Amino acid sequence: MGLFGGGYDKAGPGVDKNAPKKRGLFLYIELVSRKFTLFLRSGFLYSLFAVPVLVLVYLLTVFVLAQPITAIQQSALEIMRSNGVAESEIAGQLGTVTFGICSTVAIFFVTMWGAGPLSAGLSYVYRCFTREQPVWVWSDGKDKVKENAKQGFIVLLIDILVFVFAPTAIIFYYNMSKLEGMQVISTILVYILSIGLLIYTMMHPFMYQLMVTFDTKLKDLYKNSLLIMLAHLPICLILTLISVVLLTIPFGLWGVTGSMALVFIGLTIGYAFLRYPMEFYAARIIEKTFLNDKKKKTAEIEYEEEE
Repeated sequence: MGLFGGGYDKAGPGVDKNAPKKRGLFLYIELVSRKFTLFLRSGFLYSLFAVPVLVLVYLLTVFVLAQPITAIQQSALEIMRSNGVAESEIAGQLGTVTFGICSTVAIFFVTMWGAGPLSAGLSYVYRCFTREQPVWVWSDGKDKVKENAKQGFIVLLIDILVFVFAPTAIIFYYNMSKLEGMQVISTILVYILSIGLLIYTMMHPFMYQLMVTFDTKLKDLYKNSLLIMLAHLPICLILTLISVVLLTIPFGLWGVTGSMALVFIGLTIGYAFLRYPMEFYAARIIEKTFLNDKKKKTAEIEYEEEE
């Protein structure tokens, strides 16, 4: 069958047209349970081809977040020594801590922000799941990756630049806030940049859903994503915070389950529970806001013409 056999090139199951229509959370639960195997397949393919982005972000994290990582290592070192951990084991434990932090950040990046064209393909597949339309995970996803390659790579490049400079600026102003006379302005800048990063994160599901649904310019893609997200800020905030909490749980358990648990969970079933809730919501909002209104206006025009 090969790596991409076993159903990767088959359309997902449809839905009975006479079945009662579910909404909101009930629809999400029903879709995830019914299409769970397809979620695993699409998530695995996304993770497989996103490995270069994961590695790049992992390496960048070592430098961008060097100061926070060092601080966490120092705290872990004190805890281990107070618990009587042998010096010969401490280096390995600290390496595990570093691996857990960098892995968490890398998986956060490709899950919450994306991996450029690959995210376009995944968003299209998730959009079809949400609308309960037949979709070939491999072939349809690959086509969307190709169609949105240029715009997707530009978005990925912008994401990487934001990832490098925004945390660096936050750390810089946080250190400045400890200096006399700089506390107020530096603290304000830290909060502004942090809120900006949160807003930027919440924009991404709308960005990729808009990318695979409409032919739009880059500036309009960012502008419309921001406006739609702000119009639905409370739900976007709740979904994002839930995903962040779920994403950090494996790292919090690194001493019990091992850091590899983070990688396994994040790169297999993670996308169905971390990324899809936001994609599900974004796809439904865009369909309701743009497509249904357009269909309604078209029907009204046709009705007037008939009269």
